[in-house]
Amino acid sequence: MATTQQPAASATTTDWLSPAEMRTLEAVCEALFPPTPPPTGESDPAGYYARSASDLGVATLMAEALSQQSPETRAQFQQLLSLMGKPMFGMMVVGRPGRFDRMSLATRERALRKMRDSSLPALRQGFQGLKRLTGFIYFGAPTADGANPNWPTLSYPMPPAPPSPATFPKRIRPLDVHGDLTLTADAVVVGSGAGGGVVASELAAAGKEVMILEKGGYFSESDFTGVEAQMMPELYLRRGMLSTADLSVIVQAGSCLGGGTVVNWSTSLRTPPEVLAEWEREYGLTGATAPAYARGFDAVEQRIGVNTADSVPNRNNEALRRGCEALGYSWEAIPRNASDCDQRCGYCGFGCPHGRKQSTMLTYLQDAYDQGARVLVRCTVERVIIERGKVMGVEGWAPDSTTGERRRVVVRAPIVVVAGGSVESPALLLRSGLENPNIGRHLRLHPVVASGGEYPDPVETWTGSLQTIYSDHFAHLRGDYGFRLEVMPAHPGLLGLATSWGSGQELKQLMTRIRNQAVFIVLTRDTGEGHITLDKQGDPILHYWPNETDRRHLVRGLQEVTRIVFAGGGTRINHNFSPLLSLQSEQGKPGAVSEVRFKRFLGEIERRGIARNRVIVGTAHQMGTCRLGGSAKTAVASPAGAVYGVEGLYIGDASGFPTASGVNPMLSTMALAYHVAQGIKARG
Repeated sequence: MATTQQPAASATTTDWLSPAEMRTLEAVCEALFPPTPPPTGESDPAGYYARSASDLGVATLMAEALSQQSPETRAQFQQLLSLMGKPMFGMMVVGRPGRFDRMSLATRERALRKMRDSSLPALRQGFQGLKRLTGFIYFGAPTADGANPNWPTLSYPMPPAPPSPATFPKRIRPLDVHGDLTLTADAVVVGSGAGGGVVASELAAAGKEVMILEKGGYFSESDFTGVEAQMMPELYLRRGMLSTADLSVIVQAGSCLGGGTVVNWSTSLRTPPEVLAEWEREYGLTGATAPAYARGFDAVEQRIGVNTADSVPNRNNEALRRGCEALGYSWEAIPRNASDCDQRCGYCGFGCPHGRKQSTMLTYLQDAYDQGARVLVRCTVERVIIERGKVMGVEGWAPDSTTGERRRVVVRAPIVVVAGGSVESPALLLRSGLENPNIGRHLRLHPVVASGGEYPDPVETWTGSLQTIYSDHFAHLRGDYGFRLEVMPAHPGLLGLATSWGSGQELKQLMTRIRNQAVFIVLTRDTGEGHITLDKQGDPILHYWPNETDRRHLVRGLQEVTRIVFAGGGTRINHNFSPLLSLQSEQGKPGAVSEVRFKRFLGEIERRGIARNRVIVGTAHQMGTCRLGGSAKTAVASPAGAVYGVEGLYIGDASGFPTASGVNPMLSTMALAYHVAQGIKARG
């Protein structure tokens, strides 16, 4: 039997769930990851297969994690557990009455598969919500000793300890909060990521008294442990559990001082010229193709040290390059804002402990701070103060530095730059009473599907520079719309979340092969769009699903990834449909797949298609929702970023994009923010 290991202590709570709901949750987790015998012919000396979700306290950790989500999210989760706790649930999924927690283990597994494959969207959504978080915790959460007991079997190393605070002291000192705060400034910048950091620095350098308000916390090198389950809640919006309303698209967005620039993978690509031309021609973003706009790219590339010297492919990126070359597909090295990285780790998505990634925290925010800008973190801005059509400042709250109690924060200023990202920026404008119908509309996400290609030799996606190679061979399938191919790092928690589940034993067995797996992503420049609304608390809700054109592009991308894997010497491809869709080479020989089997497999990808909660779709790129353009009828702000109808209010982040950038948007965001800042400075 597996040894029971207690999870690390948590400051959250489980008492929001009733005892009956908690019993159901425990039964679900145990059914997803029960103790199982090892595969035939294998032993289990480390107790990997014998280890269950109960041994790791997964249900308790799930309840604690969800306790910090919105009341609506918790209520929906309780409704699901309540349904599963009723006899009628058994009738719905297995044909006879029965509460989930009273079913046999085999029946519970069958019930979960029925939920997974159900024609009822609500049941599929419920299954995905349960399975994803369970899988993330089971494979990603450390126990009290700082490691997860599954990692040795997966050949996943314990991340190295971060440097000491003495080695990397914090160089920015945010304001302390002791009681309510009322402050004044020349300009308030809401958000500190790719957009907010650039605007704050430019305005501070121009002599303005700048106040930077950041929703997340301040973390630097000595805080970055590299452990998924520790860093995701600290560095990502909604503690890393953000998704669209129906859970069909997983959304990752940075939420800390420096925003997404702290947690992204350093990819630094300019907005393609054809996209800038489209923004100018079709959306009235005048000047987007002008030399003055291009100077923004020059300036930010120089400040954040964009280069290709550190773009040496790791084995994950090399798999993409090798497959593209075998097929004659074009590929390029990715410029990155990393200096002297030297492939020294691979945990960039959880912050760089070596200070090599030149995020806005290390560059533009530091510049602004050194020029006298003040910084307040963990500050939720609830509304922009507007009087008679003019900005007067902002108000919100922040926790008291001593007691943790909410303290009111008011900053009076004649200029407010909204740069909280494409999820939070429209929410702030909506809470502030602005009525432009374009606010929250035109959400673009670059929808992504990921696939795992297995190879004879180790790949270890978690080692080395994360993104250094990409292919835009299919970027123009429909005019300037199509998809790009990249790779992504994959750590055990994310793989446990995303890998398709057929049974506990099947998923455990799949996970033992992750060391030899490269992870490819199909990144689509979406022609369709979604929108943002507010819940009862005023927090943003995402509504989005790729349209027919974009779904066809995703299908084509999965087919091309299949070709790339086997052309590059792969032995198996796994596409994360539910149920799993896999193709294995003959007798495990690299690239050995008959034409008949290959053609049939490509046809099966097309037959399954992209359906809600039947395939994992994700995004790390949120764009639009407050777009810039030539008219208030079609845009939220002018080409200079000035919000229509409100003097002194500006948009300075990716929410200002008229459409999707088509490439990883950090550099596009920074160039747009630089452009907006020049206009504010010219105003005086």
